[in-house]
Amino acid sequence: MPTQTGHLVLADISGYTAFVAETELEHSREILNELLETLVRGLAEHLRIGQIEGDAIFALGETIPEDPNAWLEGIFIRFHRHLNAIKRVSTCPCRACVSVGSLTLKFICHYGEYLPQSFLGKETFVGNAVNQVHRLLKNKVPSREYLLVTKETLDHFPREMRATFTPHREEYDLGAVECGWLDLAPLRKDPRADEEVKIVDADRAQLSFEHVFNAPTERLWALLTDPAVRARWMGPDVRRVDRLPGARRTLVGSEYHCHHGQDELAVFRIMEARRPAQMTAVINVEGMLVWNTTTLEDLPEGRTKLVSRYHFGEGLPEEVLAMGKKGFEDYERYALPTIAREIERGTEAVAPA
Repeated sequence: MPTQTGHLVLADISGYTAFVAETELEHSREILNELLETLVRGLAEHLRIGQIEGDAIFALGETIPEDPNAWLEGIFIRFHRHLNAIKRVSTCPCRACVSVGSLTLKFICHYGEYLPQSFLGKETFVGNAVNQVHRLLKNKVPSREYLLVTKETLDHFPREMRATFTPHREEYDLGAVECGWLDLAPLRKDPRADEEVKIVDADRAQLSFEHVFNAPTERLWALLTDPAVRARWMGPDVRRVDRLPGARRTLVGSEYHCHHGQDELAVFRIMEARRPAQMTAVINVEGMLVWNTTTLEDLPEGRTKLVSRYHFGEGLPEEVLAMGKKGFEDYERYALPTIAREIERGTEAVAPA
């Protein structure tokens, strides 16, 4: 295979060794696998995954986004958002579940040549650039969570972005490495990393809908949460709905990605779930965040009353609020009767655990 040139990124979960050594192995592995999956999904948006290295993901490729800081900071926020979701849903008193908040994340980025090679049926990568990015894991950056970027990588960043990095130099036996670093630790306090769960009750609701279904609550819950069935009732132009798993394989922290129209995407992130009575989601529609709480109430004769309430935020311009309300009015007016028809047809649905 020919030598290739591109970006090399290491996403490393710090505190991994102590976390595994000092906690119950079964739970610590489950938690770390979830966090590694979160990193893989983020890095794979723009790079190929070269290798999973225990507590790190090695990714590489020819191009990265025009705003690499925003991309990697977004992955960092998703990592901590999932970490915080694990903390919210965990009721286990074991040390792994209690100490999960001690895990941190850092990124190492380099640019250079690498050579793909096959060994025992597995693809690996070799070259000075590969060695360099791994060597930089041992450094003197004065933070536990950071983005460390070599000069070779910075040269490919927009000029104005380079000024945001603090100059840094690492000395190794093979010579000095000029870098820049960016402290990511303050992002742990970013509201997106640990969103407050905002249950929409009757007092907060800016838009509400009610419907009575001829189905028990468990069956209706399954129809609401099965991604394949959601694709049938979420809208006439919905092509598919993908579900990303939540914390500890629960609904909390999971995301429903609704692909509709021409490459449009709406993301429903589940923030709170009490099966089969209540579920709260924050919905991202073209950058607009909307909170929704759906409650299910048992009625006589095996029926269920569904109440869906929306909150669009405070201080929104009237035209923005009106547009948001109109969009979700159309959504609910399509969804509610469609769900009723699916019940009449006897559609099978399986609720995520």
